[in-house]
Amino acid sequence: MLLLVVLLALFIRVDTQSAAAIGVANVVVTNVYWGASAATPDTAHPGDVNLQLSILLTNVGDDVARNVTATLYIGPPIIYSYYVNGVQYNATYVSQQAGDIQAGASYVLTYTLSIGARAKEGIYRYSLQLSYQSARELQQIDTTVPVNVPIWHGELHVQAVLTNPTKIYPDSKQVGVQVTIANSGQGTAKNVQLQLVLQPPFSASSSGSSEIFVGNIPAGQTTTANFIVDVAANATFGQYSVILGEVTGSQLIPIGQVPLYVSEKVTFHIVSVTPTTVNVGDSGDVISVVIRNAGSVEADSVRVELLVGNFFTGTLTDFLGTMLANETKVAFFTVDVDSKAQPGQYTYSLRFDWTQDTVQLYDDYSYSITFTVQSPAVPVALVAVAIIVVVGAGGFLYMRRRKAKATAQNAQTGKK
Repeated sequence: MLLLVVLLALFIRVDTQSAAAIGVANVVVTNVYWGASAATPDTAHPGDVNLQLSILLTNVGDDVARNVTATLYIGPPIIYSYYVNGVQYNATYVSQQAGDIQAGASYVLTYTLSIGARAKEGIYRYSLQLSYQSARELQQIDTTVPVNVPIWHGELHVQAVLTNPTKIYPDSKQVGVQVTIANSGQGTAKNVQLQLVLQPPFSASSSGSSEIFVGNIPAGQTTTANFIVDVAANATFGQYSVILGEVTGSQLIPIGQVPLYVSEKVTFHIVSVTPTTVNVGDSGDVISVVIRNAGSVEADSVRVELLVGNFFTGTLTDFLGTMLANETKVAFFTVDVDSKAQPGQYTYSLRFDWTQDTVQLYDDYSYSITFTVQSPAVPVALVAVAIIVVVGAGGFLYMRRRKAKATAQNAQTGKK
């Protein structure tokens, strides 16, 4: 009899539990993402404002969930702001009504939130309080579930660097520097503004040529940034590095180093100039300039030009051909000096152009020579005539005096 009572009690208990399990609503969080589409979610970044956070609720029970209310409790770095009479307020929680959710159905909660500018990358866990009733039993259900909210940064790196032309030299102008940027982070890098921080011997070719806006770079993708720079004439050859940074507000966040190699450029040395003195009105003066290739590389098709002012004309260009390292050659210029030139010192430049590693190079105004221009020399023929005149005049006077003396002597002799 006792055994029968026990078995009956167990049957009643099991039947009661089964009945209680039937017809109960059960609302759970099945997805959390930024933006309006779970298929193409947005990426939240530090500093984003008014970004939509979507939380997908699903009723996995077998009864209708009545009057579903969801309250999201938030804290730094996520911010919920609202305005009253133009005044901004911040709240630590925000509630939304989801209404009734049928068994097996879903509902998307949306919260408009902002993210602090100094937020660190990672997943932030917040609490979502759910309150609803199970329709059949009108059973009140209150539960709190965790919500994982991702905040990702774009992680930018310098992937590759190309220059146009490939080889750059001292005094190279408008050199194109193409930098490939890779985003290895888990989030899109938004509104990317890049700046190439140039230091001597490099400078921007023009205003703004060291900065560029490249926009958004999705995670795992690359983009190119193009800059235009000049190289100083006094640059020494060798490896250099300049910083590429991302402009964020008033800050510059370094991304990486951009390597730039300056190749050796032939330098010429003026050994001697002959002559260095010419005269006003000279014609056909031959100026010889001894030139040495002072670099350690070969220069092909070397041409040198004497850049003179208004008072000098003539044959002012000479072709020297190939000059090996440390080789010396002589350039000849035939110069005419204008008769209107003023005596004094005149300094003129030598311009070199040549081919090096199949690249046409030139060098202006780095080399100069000085001439002393004297007053016109007296012509030799004129001097000879003057001498003849002087000698003739002297002889004439001498003969005249001698004749006069002889006449006087004869006159005295006749008197006697």
